[in-house]
Amino acid sequence: MGNFVTGLEMIQDSDGILVNPLSPTLSGSQQIVELASDNFDADEGNLEKAIIPGVQKTKNYVSQSAVALRCRVMPPPCIKNPYLKDASEVDTDPFGNQRSKCAGFFPAIIGGDGLSRYHTDFHEIEQIGTGHFSRVFKVLKRIDGCLYAVKHSTRPLHQETERRKALMEVQALAALGSHENTVGYYSSWFENEQLYIQMELCDYSLSRKSSTQLFTEGEFLRAMHQMAKALQFIHEKGIVHLDVKPDNVYVKNGVYKLGDFGCATLLNKNLPVEEGDARYMPQEILNENYDHLDKVDIFSLGVTIYELIRGSPLPESGPQFLREGKLPLLAGYSLQFQNLLKVMVDHDPVRRPSAKELVENPIFDKASKNTKA
Repeated sequence: MGNFVTGLEMIQDSDGILVNPLSPTLSGSQQIVELASDNFDADEGNLEKAIIPGVQKTKNYVSQSAVALRCRVMPPPCIKNPYLKDASEVDTDPFGNQRSKCAGFFPAIIGGDGLSRYHTDFHEIEQIGTGHFSRVFKVLKRIDGCLYAVKHSTRPLHQETERRKALMEVQALAALGSHENTVGYYSSWFENEQLYIQMELCDYSLSRKSSTQLFTEGEFLRAMHQMAKALQFIHEKGIVHLDVKPDNVYVKNGVYKLGDFGCATLLNKNLPVEEGDARYMPQEILNENYDHLDKVDIFSLGVTIYELIRGSPLPESGPQFLREGKLPLLAGYSLQFQNLLKVMVDHDPVRRPSAKELVENPIFDKASKNTKA
């Protein structure tokens, strides 16, 4: 583990154990133990040569101590990222042949009764979000003093298939990289069989709880334009979001950012399609037609803007009239704005604009000039 200290002074007691008396995550009677550096290069064979009373060593005998030691120093496998175009074709696991021997030791390692990275590295301030499968907390990172959002799964991911599925969001975020209009991704890890994701902390989301009817047409256009730029960015990377809605549109310092990539998949359909909130899905997705996945995001963005204008939540079954391309008259909004919104929710995905076409629509130039004026 080395001599890494998480920003707080470590004190060595008379027994040579490093303790942290200032940690807010531990009581006074508890100690943070800094493990001495193990000599992993020592002859592992010494463990195997040890004579165990009552056990007759066979030709291929390997002691339990040696297996435990191997598991302890064995790094996790390198997992292929399917969202990267130049990713390796297969997972890389140089320890594959040995890993099966450690199956019995993994629960203790993955579950972990040792130090918690989350509580060691971060001070939890408050819960700021919750979903069906995860919770989000506002945290302070001890070593740099900055605020972040950490999202973690609400239930343990016992099976390898569950962990792989949960990792899809992390892999999509990592493959995308940074963009002004997407929520930033910093790090991720497994702890106690739960996935933790360290993200950029935003001010609020456009969920119906925080939305307001004080938005002007100009502000709606600004939000739409920035979300269109986020969609253009991810679509050009061959990725689609499939869960655009007010809850997943965040604001930080007046900049709109698209977040929560838990449903993201590949535009070429090489990965399974798991659509997000059905209320924001077009008819073709409900009919399991996945030929125009990028246009699904455009439809969802149009429905998102409509819901914010409407000022009240959509019906549980979703707006069927919008799925049929029927946009009600929006009093107080320009005809140009309403026509753009109408084509975004067209029932025929081919007629919807691409994210690039949406970004280049002249209505945003006009709105920008009016804002500067």
